[in-house]
Amino acid sequence: MPPLNRSRPHLRRAIVVATTIGLIAVPAVPAAAVDSFGLTVPSAVDIPAGSTLTITGDPEQPAPGDSNAAVEIDPIVTNNDTDEVIAREAFGTNGADQWTVSFDESMTDQGADEYRGWQFTTRDEWTADVDEMRKRFGRALDTIVVADAQQFGDLPFDTTLTGAPVSVEALGAVRLTFDSHYRGAAGQSGTVEVSFDGGESTEILRLDSASVADGYDARQLNYAQDVTVEVPAGAENAVFTWNLSGGADARYWAIDSVTVHEALAAPTGDPTSAWVMSDIQGHPQDLQHALGDYAELLPGADAMLMVGDIVNTGSDAEWDEIYDVMDATADIRPRQTIASMGNHERYAAGGFGANSNRFLTFAERDRVWDEYVIEGPSGDLPVIVLGQEFASPTDVAMSNAQVEFLEERLAHWTALDKQVAVMTHFPLGDTVSASWIPWYHGHHQMNDRLTSILGNYPNAIVFSGHTHYPAELGDWAVQRRTADGHADGFWAVNTIAMHVEWDARGENTAGIDEIVTRDINQGLTLEAYGDRVVVKAYDFASDTWLREAVIPNPLVASTTVEGIVAGAPKIVSTHHLGIKPGAKLTVEEGDWTDGTEFAYQWMADGEPIDGATTDRFHLVGKWKGQDITVQVTGTVQGLAPATIESEPIRID
Repeated sequence: MPPLNRSRPHLRRAIVVATTIGLIAVPAVPAAAVDSFGLTVPSAVDIPAGSTLTITGDPEQPAPGDSNAAVEIDPIVTNNDTDEVIAREAFGTNGADQWTVSFDESMTDQGADEYRGWQFTTRDEWTADVDEMRKRFGRALDTIVVADAQQFGDLPFDTTLTGAPVSVEALGAVRLTFDSHYRGAAGQSGTVEVSFDGGESTEILRLDSASVADGYDARQLNYAQDVTVEVPAGAENAVFTWNLSGGADARYWAIDSVTVHEALAAPTGDPTSAWVMSDIQGHPQDLQHALGDYAELLPGADAMLMVGDIVNTGSDAEWDEIYDVMDATADIRPRQTIASMGNHERYAAGGFGANSNRFLTFAERDRVWDEYVIEGPSGDLPVIVLGQEFASPTDVAMSNAQVEFLEERLAHWTALDKQVAVMTHFPLGDTVSASWIPWYHGHHQMNDRLTSILGNYPNAIVFSGHTHYPAELGDWAVQRRTADGHADGFWAVNTIAMHVEWDARGENTAGIDEIVTRDINQGLTLEAYGDRVVVKAYDFASDTWLREAVIPNPLVASTTVEGIVAGAPKIVSTHHLGIKPGAKLTVEEGDWTDGTEFAYQWMADGEPIDGATTDRFHLVGKWKGQDITVQVTGTVQGLAPATIESEPIRID
C-alpha cells in the first residue's frame, strides 16, 4: 500500500471579506485569527491597522441545520422470519398482559406501598426522591419494572415477577435478553428461573455476593443480560421469573425490554472484517503497536476505522507523527482507512478551518461526512461517517445536508437488507458508557434528531469514542430504543481508547466526577457475516480479549438452533417370557428426527450403571428390587441433542 498523499488539496469554503470606512476599527489582524472564529480569508491577506472590517456571510456557505426538524420515517418492520424474536415485552403503565407480581406475605402492610414488590414505573419517577446510581440506567425507555428494597424500607424483601408463557416448540435453545440495572448488597440475591410446560423451575441466572461486587459493580449497572437456555425435547412453552430478595440493607434491581430470541447457530464462512480504533491522542507508538497486533489478529481486514481523536491538538507536527506510523505500516494495513474527526483534531492554532483541513487531508476527502463500503467474503458492509462541520454551536454542529444524507443512505442500505456501521466520534445521549452524564449527553447539536432517525433502523450500529470508558462496563455496547422507532432500536458500541482510561465516581449524576484510572491501549475488531456482526474488544498491552457483542442482522434470516424431535424410549425383553431375572433387555428408541444417532446409559434407581452404555442390558439377579431405566441421547448434526429416559421396569 503506497504512503498517504500528504499534500492533496481540499476544498475551502470561504466567506467574503471587505474593508470599509466608518464601521469597525481593528488593529492589524492576521488572517489566521479571523479563521479561529470559523471563518476563512485568503492566506495572503492581512488587515491593516486602523482599517474597519465588515464580514458578510457567503449565501452559498452551508449553515448548521435545524436540530428540531421533524423526523418522518416509517419504522422498519421485521418479524420472526428474519429477526428471530419470539417475544418482546417493553411494559406499560399497568404492567404487561399475563405478567404477574407476587411478594412474601411478611411484606404485607409493611414498608412503602409504592415499592412493595416489583413495581411498574419510569426512570424519572423512580429517581424522583433518590438517585444513588439509579439514573445511570440509561437504557430505560418509558415504563420499566423495579424491585427497590432500599426504598421499600429497612425490612426483609422478597418479590417475584413472572412473565407470560413463551412458545418454544421445535427449538433447541433460546436466548433471554433484558436490560438490567442491578445494585447488590450483602445477603441480597437476584435470580432468573425458567419452567417448561409447567414443570419444575431451573435457575439460569444468579446475581449475589459471589458473582457481583456488593455496593458497586460497574458491569451490572446499565447492562444487557444475555442468557442462552437449552429447550428440552418436546417442550412447547417456557415461563421466566425474576426474584429479588434480601435483608434490611438490600438495594435494587430494575429491568426493561425483555426479549426471547431463537438462539443463533455458529456463523459459517469467512467474515468481511475491519479494525476499529479511536482516541490515540498523541500516542503514535501505541498506534503502531496496535497495528502490528491487528495484522496478526485479523489479517484479512479490508478497512481500518479511526473514530476520531487521532491526534492530540491537530498540529502539523502531530499529523506528521501519524503519517510516519502509516508509512511504516503500509504493508500490513488494510486496503482503506476510514476516519472521522474528533474534538482533539481541532485544538491547534489556526482555527477550525485550518484544523479541519489538516484532518481532511489525512482522511483524503473534502468534507467531514461521507460513505464507504467494506468489502469481503461475506458481502459488503457500508460505513457512514458523520462529523462536525462548523466551529459552533456545540461540539458537533451539522448541516441539514449531512443529516439528510444519513437518512437517505440508511434507507438505501436497509432496502438491500444490509447492516450499516455509523461512525461518529461523540456518543449520542443514553447510549454507550458515560453518555448518561450531562456533559456527554448533549454533545451533538442534532442529538435528538439523530437518535430519532437511527431508532427506526435496527440494522444500524453506531461506533463512537471520546469517553475513554472501560470495555468491562455494562454499557460498553447497547441497544438504544426510541419511543417512535423500531422495538429493538439501534445498536451503539464504545470504541474504547488507545490512550488513558476514564471512569465515573459518585453516587449522584448531578455531582458526578470523572477520573483517569490507568494508561491503556485497546481497540475493536469487526467481523460481518451477512446475518450478524461480531464486535470484539482487545487489549494490545496485555494481548487479551476483553469481551464481545454479537449483533444479529434483523433483516435477513439466520440459522438457529433447532430442536431434535425425540421419541419415547421403551425397554423390551428378548426373552420369550418377558422381563424376568436373566432376561436380556434392549431398547426401542421411538420416533426421532431422521438421521439421529443414539447413545445409551442404563440406570438403576436413578444412578448410572458402570459400563452399561449400549442398547442391550443383561438383567441379572443383582438388580432385583431396583428400578431399571435407560437414558437415550439422540444427536443430529446442527441440532441441539436430546436425552430422554424410559419408563422404569422392576423385578421383585
